[in-house]
Amino acid sequence: MTAERKKGLLFASAGSIFWGSSGIAGQFLLINENIAPEWLTFFRLLCAGFLLLLLSHFLKGNISAIWKDRRDRRALLIFSAFGMLGTQYGYFASIRCSNAPTATILEYLMPILIIFWYCLSEKRWPRMVEIFCALFAITGTALIATGGDFRSLSISGKALFWGLLSALACALYTVEPVGIIKKYGAPLVVGWGMFLASFVLLPVVALTPFTGTLDMPVLLSFAYVVLFGTICSFVLYLGSVAYILPTEASIISAIEPLSSIIFSFLIFHLTFGFWELMGMALIILAVAVVARK
Repeated sequence: MTAERKKGLLFASAGSIFWGSSGIAGQFLLINENIAPEWLTFFRLLCAGFLLLLLSHFLKGNISAIWKDRRDRRALLIFSAFGMLGTQYGYFASIRCSNAPTATILEYLMPILIIFWYCLSEKRWPRMVEIFCALFAITGTALIATGGDFRSLSISGKALFWGLLSALACALYTVEPVGIIKKYGAPLVVGWGMFLASFVLLPVVALTPFTGTLDMPVLLSFAYVVLFGTICSFVLYLGSVAYILPTEASIISAIEPLSSIIFSFLIFHLTFGFWELMGMALIILAVAVVARK
C-alpha cells in the first residue's frame, strides 16, 4: 500500500469519525444540557458557514462569484433552504427525540433515496442489487423503529419522522448542488449553503426561548460540533478523494454510524438490543453495497 493511499484512507476514516462523534456532542447539548435544536442548528450553520466562507476566501479569493449567475443563485438557494437546513435541523431534532446513533443511522438511508431518484430521472427500473439494498434498508429501519416487535414503536414517532426527513433532505443536499460544486468548489458552496440556511432559520429561532446554560462544557461541546464535527470532518473527507476513489471514501463513511454507536456506549452507557443492532447492520451493509456500485 502506497503512502498516498494510506493518507487517503486515514483522511476518510478521520472525517467519518469526526462526523459520528459530533452527533454525540450534539446529544450532550440537546438532551443533557437541554439546548433547543433550533438554537443549536442556527449557531452551527452560522458559525460553520462563516468559517468555510473565510477558508474559501483565503484559498480562492472571490467568494461572491456564485451570485452572478441566475441559475447558480437559484440552485444555491434551494440547496440552502431545503437541503442544508432540512438535513441539519432534522438530524438534531431526531437526536433530541431519541439519541445520536439512531438519528445517524436514519440519516444514513440517504444513498438509498438517491438511487431511486436516479431511477426516476433516468426512467429505468431499479437493478436487482438496488432492490435488495432497498429491502435491507427498509427492513433495518423497521427493526430500529420497532425493536423487532412490529406491534409498536420502540422509538418515538417524532424521532422517526425527523430522522427520515433528514435523510430525504440529505439526498436533496447531495443531488441538487452537483453542478455548482463542480463549478465553484465544495467549500464555497457548502459555506454559502450553511450561512444562508442560518438566516432562513432565524425567524424560528427568534420565537423559540433559549434553554440551558452557557457554561464551559456547553461552549466546548459546541466548539467541537463546529470545528471538528463540521469543518475538520468536511475538509478531511473531501481531501481523501485526492488519494482514493470516491466510492472507497463512501464505503469508509460507514465508520460514521459505527463510531456514533461506540461513543454513545462509552460516554452515555447507551446500549441497544439485538434487533436494533441488526437493523443498523442491515442499513450499513445496504449503503456500503450501493456505494461500491
